[in-house]
Amino acid sequence: MSDAGMGGIKELRYYVMLALYFPILLYAFSTFDLDEDTYAVKGIEPIVVAEEVVVLGQPFEAKTFLIVSGGQGQKLVGDDGLSSIGDTLFTMNTGDILAPGESEKVVEYSGRYNFTQIGGETVELPVRGQFKVKRPDIVATSESMSALYRRSRNAVRIDVPGLENRELRLQLGKTSVTGRSITVSPSGNDVTVRVFMLDETNGDVFLGSKQFVVIDPPRPELSVTNAGRKINNGDNLPRARASLEFKVEPDQEFARRYPKDARYRVGKATVYLRKGLTASKKVGSFDLNGNKLVLTRALRGAKPGDRVLIELEGISRINHEGSSIPVQLGESSRTFGFVVS
Repeated sequence: MSDAGMGGIKELRYYVMLALYFPILLYAFSTFDLDEDTYAVKGIEPIVVAEEVVVLGQPFEAKTFLIVSGGQGQKLVGDDGLSSIGDTLFTMNTGDILAPGESEKVVEYSGRYNFTQIGGETVELPVRGQFKVKRPDIVATSESMSALYRRSRNAVRIDVPGLENRELRLQLGKTSVTGRSITVSPSGNDVTVRVFMLDETNGDVFLGSKQFVVIDPPRPELSVTNAGRKINNGDNLPRARASLEFKVEPDQEFARRYPKDARYRVGKATVYLRKGLTASKKVGSFDLNGNKLVLTRALRGAKPGDRVLIELEGISRINHEGSSIPVQLGESSRTFGFVVS
């Protein structure tokens, strides 16, 4: 809602309160004792309409009403940090009221009405009240909602209910950005974003912080094809066409939300061959080019029925920065066995 709309609602509230209290005020005047010589007014108290709870950073405002019969020169004066605007409005800046670690605080305020009665006598009527200042709720949203993914491009948006029309500054370590969005690529186990409200006059107001848990992206799944055909553990592998292509398939939801962080590759493969009933022997380690492994030459001495075992190593994820990040997978999920045919 715009500032003009909010101001209109507050103004309407003030006049509704005035309509409620005005008859009482008139009745009070009918009971005053007036001295014929001095026309002094006795027993009147100002009416104050104000918010009971104010979000840190919002200005506190109190609307006051006073009708003086036989008086003139009405003036409203605030004490300490309370300022007056005209003769009906108190206001106070709340940006520096809460100390670090404080979540809320009750603030007492005071002021007075000064006016001159007929005869020249100056009269003061005290105005007192209190209100509560509290830190606002900080609402954060990200693609993963509940946590941030490690070494991935996490777009985080921060909103502060009650301060929708105020400009924010977000701070993460030494990085500071103006606005409500910040990009985070964490490497640790948690991240804290500090939130400030910009205030050029009194200095930026620290509103609070939002902490995020950092987790690893979902683990990918491995599959393998031979001559374009998907094969599983225990399937036949033709010796004459022993060419394999390994695919690292990312979690579908992660790939949809973080497409530039969901690319994978396999570094190398260690191959073992077991002939007949003998123990397996290491054939060698092979670097994979484009996740492809050609074993035609390595299996020249193999016979149908022999078994070949392949252990993949150096599986990594390529993130949005082009960095290679090791992916820890269990031995069973990165080991494949086939029967030579």
